[in-house]
Amino acid sequence: MTLERSLRIPGSASHFFALLPDAAAAAAADRKAHALRSWLGLSGRPRGTGKYHVSLWGWPAREGPGADGIRLMRSVAERISQAPFKVSFDEVATFAQGAERRALVMTGGDGVIGAARLHESLDRDIRAHGLRGGRSSCWPHMTLLYDRWRTEPFSVRPLSWRVTDFVLVRSVPREPHVVLGRWTLAGS
Repeated sequence: MTLERSLRIPGSASHFFALLPDAAAAAAADRKAHALRSWLGLSGRPRGTGKYHVSLWGWPAREGPGADGIRLMRSVAERISQAPFKVSFDEVATFAQGAERRALVMTGGDGVIGAARLHESLDRDIRAHGLRGGRSSCWPHMTLLYDRWRTEPFSVRPLSWRVTDFVLVRSVPREPHVVLGRWTLAGS
């Protein structure tokens, strides 16, 4: 008898700085994703508590940063000086990811300014080293699920947590995120 094992080769990895919600906020995001999926009649699956995050700055190439790039990203992260802040998402919207796949996201106004400032600091320092990220501008958001559905933004009960650190993540589709580094914000 021969045992065969299904081996799936992971898709391209992406590397990015992110904010991770605490356990309570991740659970609240998951409940909100399931409720919105039901209420809006969506078929996309919620990302799940281990995948919710707020992207801050992404490595520009799909093949990944390599050892030198990881060292650079770690060096930049160590120099960040920003006080802890509260992030609050109070709006749901869709971001187009192509005609077949749109992201249903939570975003906000003034409640995401701290995250936007952290993005700007990371982007400025990384660009000072001659690199260009996946995005030079950013409006912080948390993706709940992907679906074909599209909507105009609408208000929801806020989802908030206190941000005391940020992380460097390696992400492979359909795999758990791997945290490669974590940096505490000053004063936390």
